[in-house]
Amino acid sequence: MQQFQDGHHVRLRSRERGMYLHADEDGHGVSLHHRRASMNAAWVVHLYHGHAEYVLLHSAAYGRYLAAT
Repeated sequence: MQQFQDGHHVRLRSRERGMYLHADEDGHGVSLHHRRASMNAAWVVHLYHGHAEYVLLHSAAYGRYLAAT
């Protein structure tokens, strides 16, 4: 959690593939792409402190949160 700071913009890159996590254009999915400069690769970090700490990622391009299921 210490590597993420609340309100900062981040781009998440796969070390294995060297690609960035992008919000899909439909705003409902994610995929990996080589383009780092795209707004679809930018995420805003929000830290939630409740019973446990959570890192929430908010898409800079579409205003939606990334959820893992």
